[in-house]
Amino acid sequence: MILVGSNSKLTLFLTFERRIMKKICTDNQQTVRHVPSSVTTGLGLLGLLATGMLPLGFSSAVSADDTIENSLVDEVVLEKVIVTDKFPGVKALNASDMEADILTSKRAAVSDTAKLLEDTPGVSLYGAGGVSSLPVIHGLNDDRVKIDINGMTLTSACANHMNPPLSYIDRSNIGKITILTGVTPVSLGGDSIGGTISVQTPDPVFAEPGKDILLDGSVSSFYRSNGDAFGGSIAAGVATQNVRLDYTGSHTESMNYNDGNGQIVKSTAYENQNHSAALSFKTDKHLVVIRGGQQHIPFQGFPNQRMDLTNNDSIFGNIMHKGSFDWGSLESKFYFESTQHSMDIGEDKHSQFLDGTASGGTFAPPNDQMPMETRGRNLGYKIQAEIPFNKRDTFRIGNEYHSNKINDYWPAVHTNTSIAANNTDARSAYWMMAPEAYLNINNGERDRVGFFGEWEANWDAKWRSLLGLRYDHTTTNTGEVQPYNPDLINTGPTRAVDRAGAITALNAANAFNARDRERSNDTFDVTALVQFTPNDMSQYELGYARKNRAPNLYERYVWGARNMDMAMIGWHGDGNGYVGNMDLTEETAHTVSLTAAFHEPKNNLWEVNVTPYFTYVNNFIDVDRCISASNAAASGCKATPQTATNSFVYLQYANHDARLWGMDVSGRTRIYKDQTVGEFAAHTTMSYVRGERMDGGNLYHMMPFNMKLSLDHRLSSWQSAIEMQFVDGKDDVQAIRNETETAAYILLNARTGYEWGKVRFDVGLDNVLDKQYYHPLAGAYLGDRYGMNPTAAANVTVPWGRNIAGMGRSAFVGLTIKF
Repeated sequence: MILVGSNSKLTLFLTFERRIMKKICTDNQQTVRHVPSSVTTGLGLLGLLATGMLPLGFSSAVSADDTIENSLVDEVVLEKVIVTDKFPGVKALNASDMEADILTSKRAAVSDTAKLLEDTPGVSLYGAGGVSSLPVIHGLNDDRVKIDINGMTLTSACANHMNPPLSYIDRSNIGKITILTGVTPVSLGGDSIGGTISVQTPDPVFAEPGKDILLDGSVSSFYRSNGDAFGGSIAAGVATQNVRLDYTGSHTESMNYNDGNGQIVKSTAYENQNHSAALSFKTDKHLVVIRGGQQHIPFQGFPNQRMDLTNNDSIFGNIMHKGSFDWGSLESKFYFESTQHSMDIGEDKHSQFLDGTASGGTFAPPNDQMPMETRGRNLGYKIQAEIPFNKRDTFRIGNEYHSNKINDYWPAVHTNTSIAANNTDARSAYWMMAPEAYLNINNGERDRVGFFGEWEANWDAKWRSLLGLRYDHTTTNTGEVQPYNPDLINTGPTRAVDRAGAITALNAANAFNARDRERSNDTFDVTALVQFTPNDMSQYELGYARKNRAPNLYERYVWGARNMDMAMIGWHGDGNGYVGNMDLTEETAHTVSLTAAFHEPKNNLWEVNVTPYFTYVNNFIDVDRCISASNAAASGCKATPQTATNSFVYLQYANHDARLWGMDVSGRTRIYKDQTVGEFAAHTTMSYVRGERMDGGNLYHMMPFNMKLSLDHRLSSWQSAIEMQFVDGKDDVQAIRNETETAAYILLNARTGYEWGKVRFDVGLDNVLDKQYYHPLAGAYLGDRYGMNPTAAANVTVPWGRNIAGMGRSAFVGLTIKF
């Protein structure tokens, strides 16, 4: 039973639900023997709300013999209500849902979908391009976080991860985001050791019975002063009672932003376009949605990379089916995605010395090019069945498959012929990046098939549990590779340093090709979760998870040992050079987390949530300073950088055991409420994480203690907030990468929004005090200089030791009109 509470409280929620019940009952005196589960879910939620227990989601049962008197509902009278359903399903206490109303209030202030997550405890972001931040959950970043976009698992098609999964969906086309920062059920995880982020577009809405056609949609626009960022989006749909067609489109662009000192932060400009369409069909028990879309990014600067994104074209298609059967429900998803990605040295990085003057000679345009091309493909499916076995037990079983294919090659660069004809050095440099294409990853494939099963048990109103087991089989392989110049006998550079580099590249390719490159990983995930609710004021959750992740194609198969080649690899934003390791094994993480949630039960005046956690990772994929038998000047893996402490270095991916621990805290309280002045409230989030390698030293990019405190006001359709953000200094840095420290800072933000009918207006001011600050995870500043060789002479490369400055004061305004 899920109808709960005393008769007086039942009166309240039945009054709210009288319209739903009127459609179920046609007579004024009728006994309902069965109510569809979709209706009982709604009744259950309202019942929980009526008894002041919604945050806990638990309640006591009501006897089937309880009689509801005729006076309780004015439109329909029920003598008896018998509901055949069970307690609500298990939901992790540290799971956060961002619904449409929350997302709408944030869209005008950001262009990057990932930045919608910043207020979630335990979530932080690696700095990247303007629409391509990389999410981090409890210190575990990027591929370690499971990201699901409408059921699609997408892998970045870039050696610098410039097109991460969240960059493929515009923030204007999101209906709901679910973030699980702690123990993730096996049905929502797989091939990840961090949390899970699930992003869904808005659910299709159909015409109501009796109406032939439904037309709806919205138009939005925004402007932000810092960087002259502007853009807009449109959504339009037409539907009958059973068929719906949707279109969404968006465009955003920005110039470089200014920091708190008024200085331009170069390589921060971007432009992004997205288009998608969906065709939906529904019957009484089935829903089918067919989606397709296209993305075009003509440019996106990356201030913490040596390259910029010069073009990114992606198309996708997916089919989703949800069906209800007598035995339970079935959900199936099939998807395909293809990306054509291009990188090169952007305008802000073109051939400048430290004094800003053009370098000229061999490195003058167009000889400072470094084109890189990637073709990526994602293909997969997921099928999941949910089987309610009885009132207490529910089982979920499923199977999924994901295939990722990458071709990463760097076209030959043909030096300016007029220079080459009269310059021996230029002719030699020509052969460094010619005459053939450099094959970085040749027909790389990563295929994963997984099977999982879950048992959810609702023992009573106080105890719930979830137990899951998952198996994944992952295989990777790649073809033979080649450097720019695979034939040094007949062609090749003449200058000694250039020839040494070409020899280093050729030797590395030959060693790579001589090995058997196929690898496989068999992994088992286990999740166990138990929830206990001793009373209507508190709830506790204890969870354990064993999760695994196999290496990605770049960690395992990038092979170049020349300093320039290694500088092109890495999504870490540290300016260092990277080379892969074919002998990497999978990461296995053991996580224990405990959540304690407290709230005021009568009027929901306050709530506090505290989550400490600990993770031990076997074979964490980190790095070592790379070592090579060659000590040639052009080799990155030589003796010189092994002990460097104040320069960029060259690194190789390597397995090391590690541990991470920390705590998330969130809370809110009502301060004052009055019908005339409205409601004043405050909410806060606090997070802290530490990461260490078991052989000594810190892990890279651990977010220091950070806190947000917001004073909120609501009066009818008017919402406002003043927010203070504190970030502690980062001094627990990783010595192996020569990671730089950052200072503590405090930012002040203010915003307000008003919704009048179908029109919403937002305005705000970020970094009100125009504070100069450096975000701890923003990375090294490489955006204003030519830096092909990280360890070249100081006057011809970008210097080490500079952090990226954050954005200065920025006003924003947004307008949304619905129809």
